[in-house]
Amino acid sequence: MIQLEFVKFKKRLFFMNKNTRNINQFQDGVKDALPTVFGFLSIGAAFGIIAASEGFTIWQIFLLSAVLYAGSAQFIIIGMLLADSSITSIVSMVFLVNFRMFLQSLAVANFFDKQSLVSKILMGSLVTDESFGIFSLNSVTKKSISINWMHGLNIASWITWWLSSIVFALFGKSIANPQNFGLDFALIAMFAGLWILTTISFIKDPHENNRNTILAIFMTVIVLLVSMMVFSKVISVLFASILGSLFISLLKKESYNDN
Repeated sequence: MIQLEFVKFKKRLFFMNKNTRNINQFQDGVKDALPTVFGFLSIGAAFGIIAASEGFTIWQIFLLSAVLYAGSAQFIIIGMLLADSSITSIVSMVFLVNFRMFLQSLAVANFFDKQSLVSKILMGSLVTDESFGIFSLNSVTKKSISINWMHGLNIASWITWWLSSIVFALFGKSIANPQNFGLDFALIAMFAGLWILTTISFIKDPHENNRNTILAIFMTVIVLLVSMMVFSKVISVLFASILGSLFISLLKKESYNDN
């Protein structure tokens, strides 16, 4: 009888420790999201103010931010709806702009392969450029990351995005021209900061070849500038990103073969 009770106690203690560890990992993800959370706060505020000033309701802004959760594509949707664009053209544009998210979500979900289907769907649905950047940064620097850490990272960003959109949308109707305050530049500024931090981490990583990193950046910029002479900015960015990724992959493969 005493032995049975002792076994039950050990099981309870094991699950308590496991739950505590899961909570701590989730909290670590939330903490690591803080640098980008402030960025989401400003960009979500910009979206809420711009959308509200153009006549969108609080519910419409909430659904765009919490359900669609498309970042820069939400600004595009606002502009295209105001321009009376067709639903087909809006869907096509959003698909092109956010096509990279399929690849990022797939990469993250496959990295954490030991999780349920529901967990994978949740993780893949809430991945953003910023959370993927932090994920990549921590992978490069060999920091400890887990499934619960990734969920904390994603959920903190998601809640901040739609909450800031709604809160600041309440003030948006009183601002006649939010572009005068540079609010539409907030998204670009955060992307630039994230790109700089990621590039610095690659350059500092002793396992990375700095020459390959610089060549990949130079190649991507050249392709982008040339593409913009022929295609739209959206197509050019997507095209340059894909070619730049393929280029750095080939350079890494050659480096591994040489070694």
